[in-house]
Amino acid sequence: MGSKRVFGSVPPVPAPASLSGDGATDAPFSGVRATSPFGLSPLSGADSGIQLPPESEPTATPGAGAGGLSSLDDSSASDLGPVAGAASRRAPLELPPDLIASTRLSMDGARTSENGSSQRIRPRVVLAILVGLIVVASLGYVALRNRGVEIPANVVDSTDRASVLLRRDDATSRKQAIERLRSIAIENPGYVDVQAELAVALTLNLSDVQADAERLRLRGDAIARGLEAAAKMRVLADQVARRTSLQQEQEATTRDMASLRVTTATLRKELDVQLAQLSKAPESEPPSAAAARLKARALHASVLAAPDSLALAERLRNVESAPYPWSTLARAEYALVAGSPPESLQAVAKDLEALRQADSTLLRAYLLGARVALKLKDTAAARSLLDDAVALNPNHQAAARLIAQIDADAASP
Repeated sequence: MGSKRVFGSVPPVPAPASLSGDGATDAPFSGVRATSPFGLSPLSGADSGIQLPPESEPTATPGAGAGGLSSLDDSSASDLGPVAGAASRRAPLELPPDLIASTRLSMDGARTSENGSSQRIRPRVVLAILVGLIVVASLGYVALRNRGVEIPANVVDSTDRASVLLRRDDATSRKQAIERLRSIAIENPGYVDVQAELAVALTLNLSDVQADAERLRLRGDAIARGLEAAAKMRVLADQVARRTSLQQEQEATTRDMASLRVTTATLRKELDVQLAQLSKAPESEPPSAAAARLKARALHASVLAAPDSLALAERLRNVESAPYPWSTLARAEYALVAGSPPESLQAVAKDLEALRQADSTLLRAYLLGARVALKLKDTAAARSLLDDAVALNPNHQAAARLIAQIDADAASP
């Protein structure tokens, strides 16, 4: 009767007598050699085989029994012989405990070091990113604030032409400049340069009015001295005629002084309004706008002989380029109004001379130089500077009035 086999299994081989334990079958297999596994020494006898460790009892699995899968596995294992059984039941490899412990400690230490390094690096990276963002935001804010108001090119050109008129320094040209600047300022209230230039033009008007008031005051003093001299005349007719002429001139001077007081009050009110607009400076603005604002403030303070006049003039000099025109004019205005000593007046005269040599078209330097020379009792130098101003601009009324005053003082006894 044939036996059933699973497809692919090894056919069963009868076990030797030494392994089966049946004594009746010793003779037929007595001459068969025992085969040893590869790498082991040959077996010396039938009794010397591979010693296997004690086997544990197999655990019954579901479906075990005759004809089940477990019986097929057992038959396959028995067909492979003792070598296959030993290989299938080899004990698992285990590392020594100290090696396992050291490996775990080194791995834990590496993880801890990595975590610590990352924890130290991450705050620095975050801080660097925050600082970078703050710097970029600050630069962007400053650039945005410094961009200022976009002014059309024709407006800038009109403002520059009005500034050229101011350099001529006569009343007619300055009036035209003020009208143009006021119109531009109304249409462009955010244009700081035109607002500042308008304040400068009004301040020059105020300076001329104050200079006229000083001239009339000096003329009034001369008239008073003339009346005293006329009273001592021996000829009555000459005395009456001289006194009558001087009294008429005195009355005209008094009327002019009253008109100048009204003009001065009006100019001061207008300047207060204009400078109030300039005082509203933003936190940050373009350098040109800041310089224009400072020029207007420095010149106005000098004309009024304010306590911070010299400090503002020095600040203006620091932002100006040579020959430092407006800071030099501001210092001269202050010296004339504040009653500076002769040493200061002489220093101002030298600065004005240097300015005239560097910029001969700025006629304000001639007029202020002549006034300083009159303060120093140098009539010849004053007359020379006034003649130059009239030669450069025949419409310079302030220079013409000072020339008439010098001539009148020279003619009076």
